[in-house]
Amino acid sequence: MKGRPLWVVCAVLMMVSASFATPTIVNHDFGAVPIVCGQGYSYQAFGGDCTGPLVPQQGWSGTPGFGWNLALYGDGLTGPNTTFNPPSFGALPFSQAVFLQGISWAFQDVGGFTAGNYVLSFYLGSRYYSGPFDGNQTVKALIDGNVIGTWTLTSFTPFALENAAFTVSTGGSHRLEFDGMNLGDHTAFVSDVSITTATPEPSSLMLFSTAGLGIAGILRRKLNL
Repeated sequence: MKGRPLWVVCAVLMMVSASFATPTIVNHDFGAVPIVCGQGYSYQAFGGDCTGPLVPQQGWSGTPGFGWNLALYGDGLTGPNTTFNPPSFGALPFSQAVFLQGISWAFQDVGGFTAGNYVLSFYLGSRYYSGPFDGNQTVKALIDGNVIGTWTLTSFTPFALENAAFTVSTGGSHRLEFDGMNLGDHTAFVSDVSITTATPEPSSLMLFSTAGLGIAGILRRKLNL
């Protein structure tokens, strides 16, 4: 009967879908915790009260819902229309971005992986200034300490969408990290981070199709279709 083959198709699709995962990044756009300092940006510091050795400063790491761990002194968050973020910031779908200044990093352990191929996507830009404070920063993206992409920026680089493909051999959690590599007052910005499954190759799709036909035949025999 016409309704029964649909059971077979759904069963096959569910098995195919279960073989992929979409890892979930906590606070993907760095906007879950607001900037409270009046200048619209804030460095990561233990004081967390908008005063201290770095002004302004705020205690980001460990704040409920923030999700990321930032380097002490050198990292922080900025909103739009501050003294150093790219003007294109306001045209993009996020309200805050992390800045990597000097030797710095931002990382979190991302759960929900299964073994397979993935693509990291994020927006990257640099400081709109030249001179003693600039945007000449090199940014690396890493998974479990392994570099999956490197970007060398110069001052006045507007935000652009960047992608890096990678593979994990095990499921569970894997550490995602962004590193600023250039010592000194050189600043880059990252926001709107996502990880998606890579599109299967045609040969993989054919394999799933063949497997699906085999499963369908088994189900037909068991259901007497």
